[in-house]
Amino acid sequence: MAFRIRNNYEADVALTYLYMNKTKLSKIEQQLATGLRIVRAADDATDLFIADHLKHTYVGLQRGTLNAQYGLAAARTVDDSLGKIYDILVKIKDKIVEAANAHTNEERKQAQQQINEYVRNIAQIVKQTEFDGKYLLDGDSYEVHFGSHMSQYLVINGSAAGAEGLKIDAQAAAQASGTAVIQLKQGTNLATAIKGLDKLGGGNYQLTLKVNNVSIQVASSYDKIQQSLENVEKLMTTIDQIRGYYAGIENKLQNIVENNQIMVDNLKEGESVVRNVDYASAFTEFRKTQIILQANIAALAQANQIPQLVQQLMR
Repeated sequence: MAFRIRNNYEADVALTYLYMNKTKLSKIEQQLATGLRIVRAADDATDLFIADHLKHTYVGLQRGTLNAQYGLAAARTVDDSLGKIYDILVKIKDKIVEAANAHTNEERKQAQQQINEYVRNIAQIVKQTEFDGKYLLDGDSYEVHFGSHMSQYLVINGSAAGAEGLKIDAQAAAQASGTAVIQLKQGTNLATAIKGLDKLGGGNYQLTLKVNNVSIQVASSYDKIQQSLENVEKLMTTIDQIRGYYAGIENKLQNIVENNQIMVDNLKEGESVVRNVDYASAFTEFRKTQIILQANIAALAQANQIPQLVQQLMR
């Protein structure tokens, strides 16, 4: 065994491993202090990318869930308003049947006047049914972006994003004997369908309407009364169909909300597995590294004693 003073190999090796283990211990201490396995990108760039992707996905889903809940509230608002319109149509039908049994023109004019008031009530409901600035019974569409990505959205009451939607136009003459008219329109045309776009579902969905223009006039003749009765019954059926459309939207959005919440929980768990530290494993590694570091210090101290042995030879 050679004794050297200028180059103490044993001390150099012990010092190198002391530095390495001290760096490792410092990293473990940072993990324990922050709760993160990946404190900075240099710790694991690949897993950091995965964890960040999972995070921005579930953050987007959380916002999308709120959007879906807003859309659900919008659909329910319209559904309730359509229910009220249906109730008014039932009252209109009652007046038509009453006029069918009237024996004088004055009785029919009185019934017509009340029908006109009911139609004005429908028009008022249409103008007042509003959600977040959108009047969904007066031609507006409502876009719901329910997912974390650009393609995950649907449009309530529209043929495409931003398109004109269903419009209910209810008008009544000022005079007691004048005609009351209710129309279902899409944009500037009489409606033949209600359409929507669901990018996640992969295509358009459509509800065909069976009534376009309904004229309700009971003051003029018995034939008009019979035609008005048929018209109002068709309109009631159509309103039920429209409510079925909104019921489908409500069910779809409710399912989306529940599915989003499940996905958020799973994505959070996935991110936690990738990003966060396992404290049991980290503490085990911490104690092991501490012991090794203490052994490094002891070894370095012993290595530094070797040059002093040369003095023994010089005596």
